[in-house]
Amino acid sequence: MIAGISYGEAKKTLGEQAYESIREEILSLRLYPGQTVYESDFTRMLNMSRTPVREAVRALAMERLIEVLPQRGMKIALISERQVEETRFIRESLEVSAVACVANQARSSEVKAYLEENLGRSLEEQRRFVRQADAVSFLHADDQFHQAFLRVLGNVTLTSIVTQMRGHLNRVRMLSLYEPKAMAQLVQEHEQIVQAVLAADSDWAAHAMRAHLGRLMDDLPIVKSRHPDYFEPSSTASTR
Repeated sequence: MIAGISYGEAKKTLGEQAYESIREEILSLRLYPGQTVYESDFTRMLNMSRTPVREAVRALAMERLIEVLPQRGMKIALISERQVEETRFIRESLEVSAVACVANQARSSEVKAYLEENLGRSLEEQRRFVRQADAVSFLHADDQFHQAFLRVLGNVTLTSIVTQMRGHLNRVRMLSLYEPKAMAQLVQEHEQIVQAVLAADSDWAAHAMRAHLGRLMDDLPIVKSRHPDYFEPSSTASTR
Protein backbone atom coordinates (compact mmCIF):
# COMPACT_ATOMS: atom_id res chain seq x y z
CA MET A 1 0.00 0.00 0.00
CA ILE A 2 1.23 3.48 -0.80
CA ALA A 3 2.11 5.49 2.29
CA GLY A 4 0.91 9.04 2.61
CA ILE A 5 4.31 10.25 3.75
CA SER A 6 7.85 9.30 2.88
CA TYR A 7 10.72 9.10 5.35
CA GLY A 8 14.39 9.28 4.68
CA GLU A 9 15.94 9.79 1.28
CA ALA A 10 14.49 6.74 -0.48
CA LYS A 11 13.44 7.55 -4.03
CA LYS A 12 9.69 7.49 -4.50
CA THR A 13 8.15 5.17 -7.05
CA LEU A 14 6.08 6.59 -9.90
CA GLY A 15 2.99 5.28 -8.14
CA GLU A 16 3.89 7.17 -4.96
CA GLN A 17 4.61 10.32 -6.95
CA ALA A 18 1.26 10.02 -8.73
CA TYR A 19 -0.52 9.42 -5.42
CA GLU A 20 1.00 12.48 -3.77
CA SER A 21 0.36 14.73 -6.78
CA ILE A 22 -3.29 13.73 -7.22
CA ARG A 23 -3.88 13.83 -3.46
CA GLU A 24 -2.50 17.37 -3.33
CA GLU A 25 -4.86 18.42 -6.14
CA ILE A 26 -7.78 17.01 -4.13
CA LEU A 27 -6.81 18.48 -0.76
CA SER A 28 -6.14 21.93 -2.23
CA LEU A 29 -9.58 21.76 -3.93
CA ARG A 30 -8.12 22.23 -7.39
CA LEU A 31 -10.03 19.00 -7.94
CA TYR A 32 -13.28 19.86 -6.19
CA PRO A 33 -15.64 17.51 -4.34
CA GLY A 34 -18.07 15.84 -6.71
CA GLN A 35 -15.99 16.56 -9.82
CA THR A 36 -15.97 13.80 -12.44
CA VAL A 37 -12.50 12.83 -13.64
CA TYR A 38 -11.04 10.17 -15.89
CA GLU A 39 -7.87 8.14 -15.85
CA SER A 40 -6.76 9.94 -19.02
CA ASP A 41 -7.01 13.28 -17.17
CA PHE A 42 -4.43 12.08 -14.67
CA THR A 43 -2.09 10.54 -17.24
CA ARG A 44 -2.03 13.85 -19.13
CA MET A 45 -1.70 15.95 -15.98
CA LEU A 46 1.20 13.89 -14.64
CA ASN A 47 2.71 12.83 -17.96
CA MET A 48 2.71 9.24 -16.73
CA SER A 49 1.51 5.91 -18.02
CA ARG A 50 -1.65 4.23 -16.79
CA THR A 51 0.09 1.82 -14.41
CA PRO A 52 1.29 4.32 -11.75
CA VAL A 53 -1.93 6.33 -12.13
CA ARG A 54 -4.04 3.24 -11.46
CA GLU A 55 -1.89 2.44 -8.43
CA ALA A 56 -2.47 5.96 -7.12
CA VAL A 57 -6.21 5.81 -7.79
CA ARG A 58 -6.51 2.53 -5.88
CA ALA A 59 -4.77 4.08 -2.87
CA LEU A 60 -6.92 7.22 -3.01
CA ALA A 61 -10.07 5.12 -3.32
CA MET A 62 -9.04 3.17 -0.20
CA GLU A 63 -8.54 6.53 1.51
CA ARG A 64 -12.05 7.46 0.35
CA LEU A 65 -10.88 10.57 -1.48
CA ILE A 66 -11.87 9.16 -4.88
CA GLU A 67 -14.97 7.17 -5.78
CA VAL A 68 -14.52 4.83 -8.75
CA LEU A 69 -17.59 4.65 -11.00
CA PRO A 70 -17.63 1.43 -13.06
CA GLN A 71 -17.59 2.23 -16.79
CA ARG A 72 -18.03 5.94 -15.96
CA GLY A 73 -14.64 7.14 -14.81
CA MET A 74 -14.38 8.35 -11.23
CA LYS A 75 -15.55 11.13 -8.97
CA ILE A 76 -13.73 13.19 -6.36
CA ALA A 77 -15.41 12.12 -3.13
CA LEU A 78 -17.80 14.50 -1.45
CA ILE A 79 -16.85 15.62 2.05
CA SER A 80 -18.37 13.42 4.74
CA GLU A 81 -19.21 15.35 7.91
CA ARG A 82 -19.17 12.14 9.89
CA GLN A 83 -15.71 11.22 8.63
CA VAL A 84 -14.45 14.73 9.37
CA GLU A 85 -15.75 14.46 12.94
CA GLU A 86 -14.31 11.00 13.46
CA THR A 87 -10.87 11.81 12.09
CA ARG A 88 -10.77 15.13 13.93
CA PHE A 89 -11.52 13.30 17.19
CA ILE A 90 -8.72 10.78 16.63
CA ARG A 91 -6.26 13.42 15.47
CA GLU A 92 -7.01 15.56 18.52
CA SER A 93 -6.48 12.60 20.84
CA LEU A 94 -3.10 11.84 19.28
CA GLU A 95 -1.76 15.38 18.85
CA VAL A 96 -2.82 16.61 22.29
CA SER A 97 -0.86 13.76 23.87
CA ALA A 98 2.05 14.36 21.51
CA VAL A 99 2.37 18.08 22.24
CA ALA A 100 2.27 17.41 25.98
CA CYS A 101 5.17 14.97 25.56
CA VAL A 102 7.08 17.53 23.50
CA ALA A 103 6.52 20.18 26.17
CA ASN A 104 8.05 17.84 28.73
CA GLN A 105 11.03 17.25 26.44
CA ALA A 106 11.46 21.03 26.02
CA ARG A 107 13.11 21.02 29.45
CA SER A 108 16.15 19.83 27.50
CA SER A 109 18.13 22.80 26.19
CA GLU A 110 18.87 20.93 22.96
CA VAL A 111 15.20 20.18 22.27
CA LYS A 112 14.16 23.71 23.23
CA ALA A 113 16.74 25.22 20.86
CA TYR A 114 15.48 23.01 18.02
CA LEU A 115 11.88 24.03 18.71
CA GLU A 116 12.67 27.73 18.99
CA GLU A 117 14.45 27.70 15.63
CA ASN A 118 11.99 25.56 13.69
CA LEU A 119 8.74 26.82 15.19
CA GLY A 120 9.90 30.42 15.01
CA ARG A 121 10.70 30.01 11.32
CA SER A 122 7.33 28.33 10.76
CA LEU A 123 5.43 31.17 12.42
CA GLU A 124 7.24 33.76 10.31
CA GLU A 125 6.34 31.81 7.19
CA GLN A 126 2.70 31.63 8.25
CA ARG A 127 2.57 35.38 8.89
CA ARG A 128 3.95 35.99 5.41
CA PHE A 129 1.22 33.88 3.83
CA VAL A 130 -1.40 35.74 5.87
CA ARG A 131 -0.11 39.05 4.46
CA GLN A 132 -0.18 37.55 0.96
CA ALA A 133 -3.66 36.03 1.50
CA ASP A 134 -2.22 32.75 0.19
CA ALA A 135 -4.47 30.07 1.68
CA VAL A 136 -2.91 27.11 -0.16
CA SER A 137 0.62 27.93 1.01
CA PHE A 138 -0.68 28.69 4.49
CA LEU A 139 -2.24 25.24 4.74
CA HIS A 140 1.09 23.65 3.80
CA ALA A 141 2.84 25.75 6.44
CA ASP A 142 0.19 24.76 8.98
CA ASP A 143 0.81 21.08 8.27
CA GLN A 144 4.56 21.57 8.65
CA PHE A 145 4.01 23.37 11.95
CA HIS A 146 2.14 20.40 13.38
CA GLN A 147 4.64 17.92 11.98
CA ALA A 148 7.47 19.74 13.77
CA PHE A 149 6.14 18.50 17.11
CA LEU A 150 5.80 14.94 15.84
CA ARG A 151 9.37 14.96 14.50
CA VAL A 152 10.67 15.70 18.00
CA LEU A 153 9.11 12.46 19.22
CA GLY A 154 10.57 10.48 16.31
CA ASN A 155 7.47 8.27 16.20
CA VAL A 156 7.16 7.31 12.53
CA THR A 157 3.87 5.46 13.02
CA LEU A 158 2.26 8.41 14.78
CA THR A 159 3.41 10.83 12.08
CA SER A 160 2.10 8.57 9.32
CA ILE A 161 -1.31 8.15 10.98
CA VAL A 162 -1.77 11.87 11.61
CA THR A 163 -0.66 12.74 8.07
CA GLN A 164 -3.07 10.24 6.55
CA MET A 165 -5.94 11.57 8.64
CA ARG A 166 -5.41 15.10 7.43
CA GLY A 167 -6.78 13.99 4.07
CA HIS A 168 -10.32 14.12 5.42
CA LEU A 169 -9.79 17.33 7.37
CA ASN A 170 -7.77 19.47 4.99
CA ARG A 171 -10.55 20.12 2.52
CA VAL A 172 -12.70 21.61 5.28
CA ARG A 173 -9.66 23.44 6.63
CA MET A 174 -8.91 24.77 3.13
CA LEU A 175 -12.45 26.12 2.75
CA SER A 176 -12.39 27.65 6.23
CA LEU A 177 -9.21 29.61 5.47
CA TYR A 178 -11.15 31.84 3.09
CA GLU A 179 -13.29 33.11 5.96
CA PRO A 180 -12.35 36.65 7.13
CA LYS A 181 -9.36 36.70 9.50
CA ALA A 182 -9.28 32.88 9.71
CA MET A 183 -5.57 32.57 8.93
CA ALA A 184 -4.61 35.34 11.36
CA GLN A 185 -6.60 33.61 14.10
CA LEU A 186 -4.80 30.33 13.46
CA VAL A 187 -1.42 32.04 13.74
CA GLN A 188 -2.44 33.43 17.13
CA GLU A 189 -3.42 29.94 18.27
CA HIS A 190 -0.11 28.55 17.00
CA GLU A 191 1.77 31.25 18.90
CA GLN A 192 0.03 30.22 22.12
CA ILE A 193 0.92 26.56 21.55
CA VAL A 194 4.56 27.53 20.98
CA GLN A 195 4.64 29.64 24.14
CA ALA A 196 3.26 26.74 26.18
CA VAL A 197 5.70 24.21 24.72
CA LEU A 198 8.75 26.44 25.17
CA ALA A 199 7.64 27.07 28.76
CA ALA A 200 7.74 23.26 29.19
CA ASP A 201 4.16 23.43 30.49
CA SER A 202 2.54 20.21 29.30
CA ASP A 203 -0.92 21.01 30.70
CA TRP A 204 -1.01 24.42 29.01
CA ALA A 205 0.30 22.95 25.75
CA ALA A 206 -2.33 20.20 25.76
CA HIS A 207 -5.12 22.68 26.50
CA ALA A 208 -3.97 25.04 23.73
CA MET A 209 -3.70 22.23 21.18
CA ARG A 210 -7.11 20.79 22.11
CA ALA A 211 -8.79 24.18 21.70
CA HIS A 212 -6.96 24.76 18.42
CA LEU A 213 -7.92 21.44 16.83
CA GLY A 214 -11.46 21.52 18.20
CA ARG A 215 -12.20 24.79 16.44
CA LEU A 216 -12.60 22.93 13.15
CA MET A 217 -16.00 21.68 14.29
CA ASP A 218 -17.09 25.29 14.91
CA ASP A 219 -16.04 26.16 11.35
CA LEU A 220 -17.72 23.14 9.76
CA PRO A 221 -21.36 24.42 9.76
CA ILE A 222 -20.25 27.76 8.30
CA VAL A 223 -18.22 26.09 5.56
CA LYS A 224 -21.04 23.71 4.71
CA SER A 225 -23.58 26.53 4.51
CA ARG A 226 -21.37 28.29 1.93
CA HIS A 227 -20.52 25.16 -0.08
CA PRO A 228 -23.40 22.68 0.37
CA ASP A 229 -22.70 20.93 -2.94
CA TYR A 230 -19.30 19.81 -1.64
CA PHE A 231 -20.80 17.72 1.18
CA GLU A 232 -22.56 14.39 1.45
CA PRO A 233 -26.13 14.46 2.80
CA SER A 234 -25.92 14.78 6.59
CA SER A 235 -26.12 11.76 8.88
CA THR A 236 -23.58 12.66 11.54
CA ALA A 237 -23.13 11.70 15.16
CA SER A 238 -20.88 14.11 17.01
CA THR A 239 -17.78 12.71 18.72
CA ARG A 240 -16.84 16.04 20.25
